[in-house]
Parts: sequence; structure tokens; C-alpha cells
Amino acid sequence: MTTPKKRGEESPAEAFLSMARQYHLAATTLLPLYQQVESPLYFLFTHALELALKAYLRSHGLPTPRGSQGHALRDLLEQCYRNGLQAGLDLQNVVQLLESENSRHGFRYFLFEGAGRPEINWLHEVVDELMRVIEKEVSKRPTQRLASAGAVMKIIMSKPVKK
Repeated sequence: MTTPKKRGEESPAEAFLSMARQYHLAATTLLPLYQQVESPLYFLFTHALELALKAYLRSHGLPTPRGSQGHALRDLLEQCYRNGLQAGLDLQNVVQLLESENSRHGFRYFLFEGAGRPEINWLHEVVDELMRVIEKEVSKRPTQRLASAGAVMKIIMSKPVKK
């Protein structure tokens, strides 16, 4: 039996990267349905971007911000740049455009005010490139294990059936 992760203990870079990959795959899969799922699609790409930046920080042994600060894309990006992230101006511009709506949960809820957004294909391109950079960066560093490393089980229960 493994001991549970202690409150405040950091997750490894690989955990953040794994989740970023899932959100990225979901967004990429839904891209052809852009007109019908616009806000969820922006949310998926934005969350993949956030998780990828956190993976980068963890791959450098740095803590990830928590609470509302943990979702501040500009702050995450600035921290990554200060710690050697090599990414182009497109990433900076896309983050700038996403920040106002993301900071007020506009991709998850209703935001009844104007906000700028990057065009969806541009966002897709930038997140694709960021994922490649982060995957390479995380793979260069030794795997970080939690002190309480072990398996995590998620059990999916189906609806009971009458017999």
C-alpha cells in the first residue's frame, strides 16, 4: 500500500504533461466541430497550454503556483521564460489574447463583455508547437517521483442493472 500524496507536495512534470496531452488531444479531435463547440474548444486548448507550462516548471524542479495564481497564463509563461523556455513571439501573443477571458473563466462560463481571442487555427498551431517543446524538455530531465510513488487507481462504475 502506498501513502497518499501529502497536501502541498508537488506533482511530477510527467503528470502535468500527461494531462496536457489529454486536453490537447481532445481539442485537436474536436477542432473540425469548431462552430458547434467554440468555447469548450478554447477551454481545452487553453488548459492544455496551462498544464504544459506547469510541466515545464516542474521539469526544472520549480513549484507550480496554486489557487487563482495557478491559472494566470502570463505569470506562468514569464516564469518559464525566466527558466530558459525557448518559445517564439506567437506564444506570447496568444497568451496575451487568452489571458483576460481565461482569468475570468470566460471559456467555462458566460462572460458578457468583450474580449480578444486568437483565431482558433493560430491557437492550435501555437499549442502544438508548445507541446513539442515541452515534451522534449521533460524527456531531457530525470523522471521525478513522488516520495510516495505508487499506482493511482481510478475506478469507473457503471450503472447498476436489474437482474
